Amino acid sequence: MRFPQASIRVLSAFFVIGAAAAVARGQAPASSSPTGEIVVRYIDGSVVKLTLLDDRVEIATAEGKRSILVSDIRKVDFGLRISDELSKQIDAAITDLGSAQTKKREEAANRLLGLRELAYPALKRATQAGDESVAKRAAELIEKLKEVVPVGRVDVPEFDVIHLEKSKVTGKISTAVLKAKSFAFGDVPLKLADARGFAARVPESELAKAALPDPGNLSGYRQPANFGKEYTFRVTGAARGSVWGTEVYTADSTLAAAAVHMGILKVGETGLVTVTIMGPQQKYVGSNRNGVTTADFDRYPASYRIHPKPE
Repeated sequence: MRFPQASIRVLSAFFVIGAAAAVARGQAPASSSPTGEIVVRYIDGSVVKLTLLDDRVEIATAEGKRSILVSDIRKVDFGLRISDELSKQIDAAITDLGSAQTKKREEAANRLLGLRELAYPALKRATQAGDESVAKRAAELIEKLKEVVPVGRVDVPEFDVIHLEKSKVTGKISTAVLKAKSFAFGDVPLKLADARGFAARVPESELAKAALPDPGNLSGYRQPANFGKEYTFRVTGAARGSVWGTEVYTADSTLAAAAVHMGILKVGETGLVTVTIMGPQQKYVGSNRNGVTTADFDRYPASYRIHPKPE
C-alpha cells in the first residue's frame, strides 16, 4: 500500500548500465558499430549508452590532422582534460598543503582527494617541490589516491588514443564536445572532459557478466547526477509487487513486475533488464499488460524507463 505522497521520502535516484564492465576494463569490442552506437565510460565510473551523431572524429597527431570515420572506431581512450579554472583551483590547493594552519591543510587535502585522478599530475609535480612539507604531503595523497582510484586510472595519459581494427591513432581530439543522443533524452552533448572514453558495442556475453543483481525497486539509487544513465540487472519476472506507471515507472516500482508488464520477461523467466534513469514525471498512468496491473500516480521525484527487447 502506498502511503500519502507527502510522507514519502524524496527520491532522486536511478540506474547505470551494468553493461560495460568489459569496456571499463579497457577491452575493445569484436566489431565496430556502423550505427554509431557506443558505450561511454565517465570519470565517476558510470557508463551510458549513446549514439554518436557525428560521422567522423577529427584528431590532431604529430603527423598532422586526421579525420576518422566513427564506423571504423573500435574504442577511444580520452586523455586528461583539465580546464584553466580547475587547474588554478588545484594549484591553489597544492599551495595550501604548505599552510601553517592545520585546518587549511586538511581542507586542501580533501579537495585534492575529491578530484581524484584530475589532481594526480599536480600532486606528482608537487613531490618535487622545494618545500619539503608540501612534497611529503603530496606523496601521501598520491598513495591515498591509489587506494581509491582503480589501477590504471590514476596516471591518465595526456593524449587521446583512437583504436581501429588493426592500428591505433594517438593525438588530441580537436573538439571538446561530440554530438550524441540517448534512448531516453534525445540529443545530448558528450563532453570529453567528463569521460574516460567510449567503445563501440558491448558483446551480449559481456553484458551478462556485468549485470547487477535485482535490487527489488530502484529507490536506493538517489544521486540526481544519474539522470540519463543506464543500468542492466539480472531479474526473474514476477507478477507480484507494487508498480505505478506504464513504460515509465516510479522509482519505487517493483522491477521484476514492471519487466513482466513491459513484456521483457515472463513470470518465472530470468533475463537481463536494462533501464534508463528518468527525472520526475507529472503523471504516471497505470494499465493492465501481460497479467500485471499497474496504478496511476501523480508527480513523483524519480522514475525509470525499461528498454524494449532488442529486435
